[in-house]
Amino acid sequence: MKEKIEIKIQSKNEQFFDLIKTKILQILKPILFILTLIGILYIGFYVLLFVIIFAGISYFINSFKK
Repeated sequence: MKEKIEIKIQSKNEQFFDLIKTKILQILKPILFILTLIGILYIGFYVLLFVIIFAGISYFINSFKK
């Protein structure tokens, strides 16, 4: 079985930009994950707040009906 070896010829600028791209992605991935988590918690808080207020109003209305 013959193995093929590929050689990629890059200039110094291409190597530098590839290095910058990988470093930026290493920084942005955790930040995006944290921002997504914060967004989910923020939306979840308001949904839960709406449910609690709705349940309180429903209880308040039902207490008057009895």
